[in-house]
Amino acid sequence: MPEEREKFSRDEMFEHFDITRVSLGGPIFDQEKLSWLNSQWIRELSEDAFVEAFVKWGLNKDSLMPAIAHIQPRVERFSDVVPLAGFLLSGIPELSVQDFEHKTIEQAQMVELLQMGLWQLEAIRNWQKPEIQQRLFALAKIEGVKPKDFLYGFFVAIAGTPNSFSVLDSMEILGPDMSRARVRHAVEVLGGISKKGMKKLDKKYRDVADQIEIQLASSAEQA
Repeated sequence: MPEEREKFSRDEMFEHFDITRVSLGGPIFDQEKLSWLNSQWIRELSEDAFVEAFVKWGLNKDSLMPAIAHIQPRVERFSDVVPLAGFLLSGIPELSVQDFEHKTIEQAQMVELLQMGLWQLEAIRNWQKPEIQQRLFALAKIEGVKPKDFLYGFFVAIAGTPNSFSVLDSMEILGPDMSRARVRHAVEVLGGISKKGMKKLDKKYRDVADQIEIQLASSAEQA
């Protein structure tokens, strides 16, 4: 904008657009700045408009129905719903290294399992529970880890706790972008993987990925 105002409507942007003021610098997607800008618009809403917008965003029937079948059998009171399924309406969960502590899987192995699992999630084009399960369970089998133990880190990454309903269903409900973002965040929380370690893991994963594709192709033929 001419006066460098950062908050404006689309119509105002059209009205004041001038090609001579377009910067040649590379664009930066600033998530923190976006959150700040979003807060400015939210705070201008009336209370009634705020409620209406929030219900439309997260409490509408289309958003809730996929989760109801998993929530309803597990609650005794409506007040139980938010603690159980609040992660479906939140952003990236706040996590710590301690959240991922497991009785048989060390931190270094947990990071590798999450990273290889993330690569498998990124390979999915038809984001539905059966394929998510096939790929992650195939990876667990190749790595010699029981599915329950393998999924522990994914429960924490996705729901913020291992005590939630099926993480596979949760990922299907959340969708690919949010699911992958949460797993990626979990890897970062656990310290990430060094460049040398990533190169070594990538080499290992290439062979694992080929095995998984062979298994999936064989299952498809048998079906």
